[in-house]
Amino acid sequence: MKQKTIPEKKQIVILGGGFAGIRAALDLNNYLHDDDQFEIVLVDRRDYQTFYSALYEAATTEHWQIEARSVKRTVTIPLIDVFKNTRVKVFKAFIERIDLQDGKVVTDSRIIAFDYLIISMGSVANYFGIPNLDKFSFTLKSLEDAIMIRNKVEDLVTKKDSAQIVIGGAGFAGTEFAGELHNLLKHECAHHNKDLSKFKILIVEGGTYFLPGLPEKVSSVIAPRMAQMGIESRFSTLITEAGSNYVMLNNKERVEMDMLIWTGGVKAIKLPVEAELPRDKSDRIGVEQTLNLRSFPNVFLAGDVACALDPKTKKVVLQTAQEAISQGKHVATNVYRMIKNKNLLPYDPISVKFIVPVAGKFAVFYTPNLMTSGFAGWVIRKAADLRYFMSVLPFFTALKFWLFANQIFMKND
Repeated sequence: MKQKTIPEKKQIVILGGGFAGIRAALDLNNYLHDDDQFEIVLVDRRDYQTFYSALYEAATTEHWQIEARSVKRTVTIPLIDVFKNTRVKVFKAFIERIDLQDGKVVTDSRIIAFDYLIISMGSVANYFGIPNLDKFSFTLKSLEDAIMIRNKVEDLVTKKDSAQIVIGGAGFAGTEFAGELHNLLKHECAHHNKDLSKFKILIVEGGTYFLPGLPEKVSSVIAPRMAQMGIESRFSTLITEAGSNYVMLNNKERVEMDMLIWTGGVKAIKLPVEAELPRDKSDRIGVEQTLNLRSFPNVFLAGDVACALDPKTKKVVLQTAQEAISQGKHVATNVYRMIKNKNLLPYDPISVKFIVPVAGKFAVFYTPNLMTSGFAGWVIRKAADLRYFMSVLPFFTALKFWLFANQIFMKND
């Protein structure tokens, strides 16, 4: 009797466990939950998702009051919790090479073949070629960054009677971080009996106001709050060089500093691919309107690595968590449509909505049709966080995560 052969499963491989990758994996699991012909594999060098939206709060927790392991629990979502009771397999590995021609991903531990590939590997800090900036600045792109920043701040207050901290960039990350940094300094100075007025924060921004990508009316709410906290801002100003204890500005001024945090821009992770692919100046890969590659239609990109154009404005869409989630959903839909031999759908970017926390229980909520600020904005932000956790975690796990994070972060208010 001839033995029946079991056909090999087709592989859908997702590279990157961030906002886009997780959303794509969960949606594909929903689409293919009863189809045994397919296997969904997510590859990331970490076994957790970093919740980037809260890194500025993790970096400003009080060293003497909150342990590092508690900080980790506030900004890392274990992938085992996300994909519990799903068909998604998670491989923790470092991606060394992506062979688009032969359909293989080479990692430091195995080679993974793919039939469909989603690349959502995120971004890194963009130093724009500024001399020594990478050597003498902190960034805020990982849990490790957050822990190093809070340790350095605590060390400054412990050992010095005065200090200046420079923040490069007044975008979302720089603005959110500056306000919470003021609160951290306030608590640390009180704990160590130091004079808060002698610990300065300076924001250097190349644009003409806070959050230059948004309308100026948003900045008009944020600027007075920053001034009230004693935070100095220099606009239309660029950092042109960094040293161990100074930065040079484009007006030739040398500014002495004790710590530099760079939030002035990001670029896509340089993908380890052999194929020649179109890239923009931020290393984002050019994609079709359907978010796949013209030369490799079974390869899709989402999040910070994708150079996706808004069909209405013809501009590249913003690199935000909201966009990454939206693109993750879209590529999952198009992979499924490709499997079913249906036409792929063009991507339409989401409507603009932003929430910008500015120290304590205060945030600015902005849409083109509505803007509110203060405590109401802060409530909207906290609700948005909970909504995200509930979209990727079981209800009670999400609620527990959210409550624990708020318990930790509100100690800094």
